[in-house]
Amino acid sequence: MKSGRMSHRIKRKTALLLAFALLGSTVLAGCQDKEALENQQAYRQLGINKLSEGSYEEAVEAFQKALDQSQAVVGDMEIDICYYKATAQYRAGDIEGALTTCKALIDYNKKDAKASYLRGCIYLKEGDQEKAMKDYRNAFENSGGYEIYVSAWENLRNAGCTAEAEEVLKEALKQKPEKAADYRERGHIYLLQGDYEQAKKELDQAINQEDVKALLYMAQVYDAEGNSSQADALYESYISKNNSDVSTLVSLGDAQMEAGNYSQALDFYQQALSVENPPNEQQIRRNEIIACEQMLDFEGAREKMLAYLKDYPEDEQAQREYVFLQTR
Repeated sequence: MKSGRMSHRIKRKTALLLAFALLGSTVLAGCQDKEALENQQAYRQLGINKLSEGSYEEAVEAFQKALDQSQAVVGDMEIDICYYKATAQYRAGDIEGALTTCKALIDYNKKDAKASYLRGCIYLKEGDQEKAMKDYRNAFENSGGYEIYVSAWENLRNAGCTAEAEEVLKEALKQKPEKAADYRERGHIYLLQGDYEQAKKELDQAINQEDVKALLYMAQVYDAEGNSSQADALYESYISKNNSDVSTLVSLGDAQMEAGNYSQALDFYQQALSVENPPNEQQIRRNEIIACEQMLDFEGAREKMLAYLKDYPEDEQAQREYVFLQTR
């Protein structure tokens, strides 16, 4: 039995190494040395930077160079790089390449929920709903969490697959909650379904176990019910306990912008910018300027835009907007 398991592991490793070779990697000998590891990390970071900049072909090239440093080592780093590479390939328009990378990951580990989910997203975007749902179900089976259901629900809803999206949420709720995070995510799902009373019950369970993020979802429940004073109190409580969560602060700002609460949105954007080296700082600063404009604070918007252009002079749209602000 032991030798059988060992043989299975060897086959899995060989499958992914062969996949690396097919994907362009040619270094398949020896164990990974310190220099190769450092190069791999550097290429991986370069790929991430290029991906965030929208330079997708360059990102693919960087991720492949990172894989070229593997020297027959297959670990968490190589698998992580493959996830990034598949994403970059898809965004670069290389659909077949992205699917091939995902297949290599799934062949290596049939229970890789992230790879199945990623391939499902690609199939869904390409209009193959049947294959997408098959991969999503495999991801659900192997993930052991609620969040992946919510992500799939959002993708399906955006693709116009309303019935399938609702069914995904129902499937998620069949799981038995065991810890605070489970109650929080169940509350979130009931919120998405519009069942505010049940959402409160689940979120209360999480909050009683000191789950901070549950405060955010509870605030959204009260917002949805039109109880803005209670919602604002919960938002403030959440931020006081978690003021370094930039992505959440930006999401809150975006939600307030959509609701027309521009002053509140500005507060959220500025709190996000107060964090040291916030990710996506450029976009947050653009959002901050837009909030000022919506509040008719054109003087403040001009000052912020001038500072923004000093840091991002290549933004031609912002340059044109600055000309407009000077006339207000």
